[in-house]
Amino acid sequence: MAETYALRVQVESHEYGDEFYLIGEGNGTPADVLDNVAADHLLRIANARRIEEYLLDVLKHGENTSEAEYEATDSDVECWIHVDVSYQRYAFGVGDRVFEFSGVPIKSEIASTVTQLQS
Repeated sequence: MAETYALRVQVESHEYGDEFYLIGEGNGTPADVLDNVAADHLLRIANARRIEEYLLDVLKHGENTSEAEYEATDSDVECWIHVDVSYQRYAFGVGDRVFEFSGVPIKSEIASTVTQLQS
């Protein structure tokens, strides 16, 4: 049986504030989720010219799921990312552990956080 993850993505900006949900298989630890799923979303948000571009891309590719499906999923690991676009604040969390990035996240900083999660 594949390991299941659930990821809540919270996005705030001057124009937008909401959250959406991702679930999937194959990532059974917080480090796996950050390395293989959340990092992609953090970098896509950081590199988008406007937050709407990122949000439309997620919808277009059907990556998100409903809140009800997210809540009903019996996942092995639940994580979240929070992005405040206006103030360039980015964080990844699991349980009561929060990892804040020092501004716009870059691959090396994400990799360092993945290493922290593995220990």
